[in-house]
Amino acid sequence: MQRIGNLIIGFLFLIYGGVTAQAQDYQKAVEEVYRSQSVRGVFGRFEAEIPAIKTAWKEMSRLYSPSGNEVLRARYIVAKYKSYGIENAHIDTHGNAVGLVEGRSEGPSIAFFGTMDDLATVAEMVKTWDKPIEERGGRLIGPGTNSSATCATLLGVARLFTLDEVSFSGRVYFVGLVQEETGLTGIKGFLDDHPGEIDYVVDIMSGIGSISYGAIGIHWFKIHFKGNRGHTLSGGLPNVTRAVAQAVDRIFDLRVPTSPPEKRSHLNISMLGAGSVYNHKHDDGWFSVDLRSMDNDVLNGLKQKIFGIAEEVAAVHGFEHWVEQYSEVPAGQIPGARNSRLVRIAEEVTILLGSGVSLSNSGSSNMNVGIARRIPSISTGGSRGSGRDTPDEYANIEPNLTGIKLNFLIGYIITHMK
Repeated sequence: MQRIGNLIIGFLFLIYGGVTAQAQDYQKAVEEVYRSQSVRGVFGRFEAEIPAIKTAWKEMSRLYSPSGNEVLRARYIVAKYKSYGIENAHIDTHGNAVGLVEGRSEGPSIAFFGTMDDLATVAEMVKTWDKPIEERGGRLIGPGTNSSATCATLLGVARLFTLDEVSFSGRVYFVGLVQEETGLTGIKGFLDDHPGEIDYVVDIMSGIGSISYGAIGIHWFKIHFKGNRGHTLSGGLPNVTRAVAQAVDRIFDLRVPTSPPEKRSHLNISMLGAGSVYNHKHDDGWFSVDLRSMDNDVLNGLKQKIFGIAEEVAAVHGFEHWVEQYSEVPAGQIPGARNSRLVRIAEEVTILLGSGVSLSNSGSSNMNVGIARRIPSISTGGSRGSGRDTPDEYANIEPNLTGIKLNFLIGYIITHMK
């Protein structure tokens, strides 16, 4: 259950004893866990698991998994959970791949999330790719390797939590999520199904070195103009493409705050559409808007200005217009998050595993939904790879394998807290 007590620095109990973990003692407490015989034993076993983890990673990279149709990866992940002994593993009503490992007694509940969906362009490359995933120069190379690293990490953490050497209190969920790319639908559904149950959210971005603990707001929508169809020879004006062009031009002239940091905002129009042939004018013209800000008031203010521009342009041309809402995730900061238990543990573990740390309060991922619901939440990642949406996509092997250790340790320590 989510408790106020989980926000108060208390006692850190290790399997081999207890360690007082006041705020200033996180470095020492985390290092003691890291050096413990129990963790050494788990990481020794981890080395033997690496070949199987890489095999699963390669296999998942070859599975067609566009946003909204992640069923092949979900089935694969559930089967792996069950092979680890997680008999409750299942695909939930939203399409998420869910597994739960319960500890020896009551304790905090932590949920690890990994994104299962690919961008549509990546998914199509995966579908048509006729070569095996190549392992070379410390990388896995081929379409799907970068994005499926999140699922490989999720499975690796699940495997470590099911080893005989691991004992803890509480509950640990492992969830492969649908539709991160298209509205954060999977995490919304999972948290709806578990109201008040989840104490901590860890959104796995894969790799190590970056920790986000705050959320930038994201609004996605399309604006449509409705006009009359016609042939080039008889159509003439008005034309919906002209309205689209005028509206887009005016929107790009809007002042978008870039400072101070707490009001930093971004505006992008990336998709435009109207018709499919050269010699006609179409009756529906539209464009997308990706609007992001650290400040909800700025976000909503810019949105209203965009709606006003669309209304004015439509009136000039005599068009109908409407807004097609796609996704809204509010900006959010949980007071004190930077020095909270979850962030400090993640920070110290990252350092112990040999990495520098980049901290951000402007994350943009599944984690945003956890923060919006006031659940202590972070995302972890860094040096995952590059080349998404190209035939040269790759993932870095060692940083992603180290990321498995990172996320395991975060969960292991959290589940020993009282």
